Amino acid sequence: MAQKSWSLHECIDYAIAHNLPVKQQDIKAAIKILDQEMALRERLPSVNGYANGYTTFGHSQDVFGTIRRNDNLNSNIGINGEITLYQYNYSKNQAKKALSEAEQERIEKEILKRNLSVQVMESYLQVLLNRALVVAQDSAIGFSLQLLDKAEKSTAIGATAVSVVAEAKANLLREKQQYQQYHKEMQQSILKLAQLLNYPDYKNLQLSDPVLENEMISVPISSELSALKEEAYLHNPVFAKFQSQLEGIDLESKLIKSALYPTIKGSAGLGSTYFNAFKASDTRHFFAQTKDNFAQQLAVTVSIPIFNKGKSKRQLRQTELSKQHIQLSIENERLIQAQILDKLLLEIDENKKQYHIAVEASGATEQSLSYTVRSFDAGRASIYDINTSKNNLIKAESERIRAKYTVAFNQMMLRYQIYGTIN
Repeated sequence: MAQKSWSLHECIDYAIAHNLPVKQQDIKAAIKILDQEMALRERLPSVNGYANGYTTFGHSQDVFGTIRRNDNLNSNIGINGEITLYQYNYSKNQAKKALSEAEQERIEKEILKRNLSVQVMESYLQVLLNRALVVAQDSAIGFSLQLLDKAEKSTAIGATAVSVVAEAKANLLREKQQYQQYHKEMQQSILKLAQLLNYPDYKNLQLSDPVLENEMISVPISSELSALKEEAYLHNPVFAKFQSQLEGIDLESKLIKSALYPTIKGSAGLGSTYFNAFKASDTRHFFAQTKDNFAQQLAVTVSIPIFNKGKSKRQLRQTELSKQHIQLSIENERLIQAQILDKLLLEIDENKKQYHIAVEASGATEQSLSYTVRSFDAGRASIYDINTSKNNLIKAESERIRAKYTVAFNQMMLRYQIYGTIN
């Protein structure tokens, strides 16, 4: 059965779906959502039940100075509840902060996906490049086999010297040696890609090759550079992360300010007590006391901050400094992204020129080899001349292949940096 051929999109999707750090970000975001739910529920009353008991044995002195035995048993049971009536929107802002942190975790996931996609693109094209070099080297081996066959037949009839066959065999072995080197590099690049994908069977990982030369060098970038940079900033999740962090700092400031305002809490309770003096003959039983000692309580507590050693003031100053730090990080990231675009545009322009030259050089070298082969057949060129021409062709073809995939990678990276997609 034919093996499945993986496209670049399929590799990226598979890598994202099976990447453990990406999955961890989903869990982190879910944790922050639970933090938000808990913060919202802080506005609900808390209700607790209580029951305790203790006993005392020994002598004690009463207020009249009389020392006597005081053995007794005390217990109380009840329910109490408490609710925050006012705290300068603390719970509301705490919930908003948790939601902002959940959004930051989601954006962090997008950053991980973006970085992983770039790594997969680079590794994918490296596999295609190494595979193309293997195919080219295989063609070179085929040519060397034909040349060896000619040399053996020519030597058999006495038309050429034995040294010609020896040189043809030596060159064939050199070609096979180079082929093995390219094959090893191809297998290593496939293994690296499989590891990025978290794909278990790298030996059966087959890639499709969508890179066509006539499409590869015709992707237009017609917009002004400033417009391209703004588009790149728009699709880069790092800037969304910074913006979310600024919003989180604003919420943190509101939480700090809540410490400067009064806190009002209301509470209610109901319960009963029981007391047994042991030696007292008229002690009523537990259920009777529990019924008669039943009581309720309502209370309002107001806590007014007066002096907290200037802590809130300095915390607010810290938040302002944090905002300045993030603003500088945004400017630095814009500078980095602009430099990346400048570098990619320069590389695309220069590598396209290099590719066209490599195509011309490969064609000219191939024609030169054709003439050398004809001269060899006519007895006017030696096998050394053929090997030199053939090696020149192999080198030129390798340069053409490398230039081709370099331009393809530049084009993909440029589109991904600007639009966040490789379409």
